[in-house]
Amino acid sequence: MNNLRLWKGLAFALAGIAFEPMAASEDSAEPALPGNDQIRAAFAELKAGEGGYTPARPAREYWDAARRRVTGDPRWATWLQQRTDWLNTWMAQPRESADWIAGWVHDYVDPNTGVLLNWTPDQPIPPDEPGSEKLRAAWIAHNRIYNIDRVLDAARLFRLTGDNRYFDWAASQLDFYADAYHGFPLQTWNGRAQLMNQSLDEATRALVLIETVRLLKPHVPAARVNHWRDGLFLPLAANLMASSREVHNIAVWHAAAVTLIGLEFDQTELIAFGKHSPFGLRSLLETGVSPDWFWYEHSLSYQDYVVQAMVELLVGASLRGRLADFARELWITQNLMIAPMTVRFADEDAPTLNDSPPNRKAPNRRLWAASRRVLPTWIGLKEAENQLSWDNLLDPPKAVDSVPPLPEAVSGPVPGLDAVQVVKNGWHALLRYGQKARFHAQQEALTYELQYGDTWILRDAGTVGYGSPLHKDYFSRAPAHNVPLVNGDGQTPWPSEGQLDEIAPDGSSATVSHPSYRPGVTATRRLAVEGGEFIDEVGVTTGSDTPQAIGVVLNTPCAVTADSPSIVEGASLPTATAFHYWKDWTAYAAPGTWSGTLDCGGRQFALDVSGPAMQRVYVGTVPDSAQPYTRRGIYVEGIASVAQFYLAFRPL
Repeated sequence: MNNLRLWKGLAFALAGIAFEPMAASEDSAEPALPGNDQIRAAFAELKAGEGGYTPARPAREYWDAARRRVTGDPRWATWLQQRTDWLNTWMAQPRESADWIAGWVHDYVDPNTGVLLNWTPDQPIPPDEPGSEKLRAAWIAHNRIYNIDRVLDAARLFRLTGDNRYFDWAASQLDFYADAYHGFPLQTWNGRAQLMNQSLDEATRALVLIETVRLLKPHVPAARVNHWRDGLFLPLAANLMASSREVHNIAVWHAAAVTLIGLEFDQTELIAFGKHSPFGLRSLLETGVSPDWFWYEHSLSYQDYVVQAMVELLVGASLRGRLADFARELWITQNLMIAPMTVRFADEDAPTLNDSPPNRKAPNRRLWAASRRVLPTWIGLKEAENQLSWDNLLDPPKAVDSVPPLPEAVSGPVPGLDAVQVVKNGWHALLRYGQKARFHAQQEALTYELQYGDTWILRDAGTVGYGSPLHKDYFSRAPAHNVPLVNGDGQTPWPSEGQLDEIAPDGSSATVSHPSYRPGVTATRRLAVEGGEFIDEVGVTTGSDTPQAIGVVLNTPCAVTADSPSIVEGASLPTATAFHYWKDWTAYAAPGTWSGTLDCGGRQFALDVSGPAMQRVYVGTVPDSAQPYTRRGIYVEGIASVAQFYLAFRPL
């Protein structure tokens, strides 16, 4: 029996959504983004689409050509043999249990550094004993994700080779998940999930499993398909719909999964939710994407993650003949993928906004290559052309003779990130004045990252695994950033938005402010390139007659040496939790001025700091999110109710 009505009613009741399905042709409210022609014209020189969806394209599958390729091309024959051998090894023994309850993959971390551990299929399950609960549950989650990915591999191998061993195993795994889903406990800490630990992981695995259904369904009796639908996919979709309560990247994954489940099983209510509900794809993109094509959570890693979700949806819709229903979303997503290259630093280093992982690149060439089936760019096609993958086997990229250069980063506002760039005379800074969304925000309003040539001087560390105490207690907190502090603390509350006050006509300076940086506190920051120097001016007004500890903290990958050290005995750092992570620190007397030298991988810079209220400068070793897992912190402090600080960087 089709249980969709039961599941849909439960989902919408739990979500608190009043929802009536809209006709597929009905338009939503006035869009925040420009019309389709303007959307398609953005970044036009980088795009490489063709046909009716230019500058994007529909994904395709060419199974006959793929069979010829794996038999006639030694490279592809070797690749296929490797995939087959890996899968045969995995299939040779049971890999799942209805008694296994999935945990959070972010709990699979090194307890000392907080860095995520690398799970591999040959790692044994951690013991079922006190103290190992989280690690064991995280292992189960990794194992389940890997198993589900192999299920799709098996379905593809069946379609490619006709070998029924792969059909039988893939179908049996769908049987297992349909049988076991109701028995897995409902977990509600982050949405509703049963197969996995949180609704996000539930959605990502559903997208893999629904593609398995698409490949197997023509060869499966209707009763078996209905069991998959009713036992697994409809209750899973109900959990996802009930989990969508706010606009964020996770909701995009929810909507993508619900939509493709609806398309695969011809469930109009699910399709309507995924397309037209308050948390459907159309509304999410119109609300969450800025006119300069940034995702409003202000994390480039999560912007990429939204693109990944949309690519799954767009490829799946293409292969089901339904891409026309999502043409506008297709073109918006293409711009969302490309936009981060406008804020890249030298060597295509990306800024690290909010709780992104460290050392990312912009453009994300791996993402551009992986998305080229629906979001083609010349760079993405070039990156993909020699890759051996299912995508390239089934839908080969067209040949590319040359790739256009990326446009240079330039000074100017970046409103979609609440940021402004200053790019002048070899200096490049990205200054942020606030955040719009709470989900991945860190306490980093008025922070900036700074590069001279290709040398990093100030670089945000992002964060480590979410399961590590370092994430919450250090990397999310103001002292881990380059911000003003009052009594050792920064922006409160966060997220909150400041404002861009001024940009020099020649792009040499920018001024921002935060009128409510803290309760009663106003903060300003001006960055400027003056001759060969980079100038940083910080102002803090507490609004109180009582003097307080006002300061500025910097975090640098460079070694720091004080020029004329005058050590202060008995000084103490602020009591804020993040300062507890400072090690081997020294306090220097700095009555109004202080200077030091930064050695940044062999390139040296002078740092001069001044300010009437300045009294001390602290230099210490602080955590970093990447090897060697330490960097240097500089904390400038004075006691006042109003303070101005002037910092100047100069290459030596």
